[in-house]
Amino acid sequence: MDKRLDPEKAQEVIQEAVRLQQEHESGIPQAVLEASAEEMGVDPQHLREAIRRVEEAQARRARLRMQILIATGVLVGLFLLNLLYSHSVLNRAWSEVRYYRAQVENVIQRRESLIPRLEALSQQVSAQQRAQLEALIRALKSNPEQAQALVLQLQSDPAFRNDWMLSRLMDEIAGSENRIAVERKRYLEAVARYEQKARQFPINLARPILGYPKQVE
Repeated sequence: MDKRLDPEKAQEVIQEAVRLQQEHESGIPQAVLEASAEEMGVDPQHLREAIRRVEEAQARRARLRMQILIATGVLVGLFLLNLLYSHSVLNRAWSEVRYYRAQVENVIQRRESLIPRLEALSQQVSAQQRAQLEALIRALKSNPEQAQALVLQLQSDPAFRNDWMLSRLMDEIAGSENRIAVERKRYLEAVARYEQKARQFPINLARPILGYPKQVE
């Protein structure tokens, strides 16, 4: 059956045939090589041995090139797998850090929302109580540890316990301080987990490429 080729394919076939013909014609037949060597006084047996050795050397070089290509491909594959694995691990740990950081900020905002109520209430109490509440307000804004101690002190004060509004507000502030302490502890634990993973091998090799920080600021 006569096979028909479209013009583009036929042109490609002709170009390949010309290339093969040129490769064939550029080669030197072994008989011609042996005749030339014989004219130079080279034993044909030695020539054939030389041809065998050259072919073996070429084959070894070809195998070496193939092994290098395979090894390079394996290394590139391992590198890409490490990138994917490291991204998965770091992204999960970094997401935890961001989540617990947001939680800390959230509970701090809730505590700060109590300060205006505390300021308003301080205008409705005695001078002594006002001084105590103002000290608590300053501590809430600048010294959380001192604020926590002052809340405990005011909660044990009979004058504050007997005032329903003051007592309830102290309970809310104490609860907000406890929540802040809990969320801050969770945040610091998430930071420690992230930084531990960021230092692990081989994640530490991929981390700079992926753009993740070594430590949490």
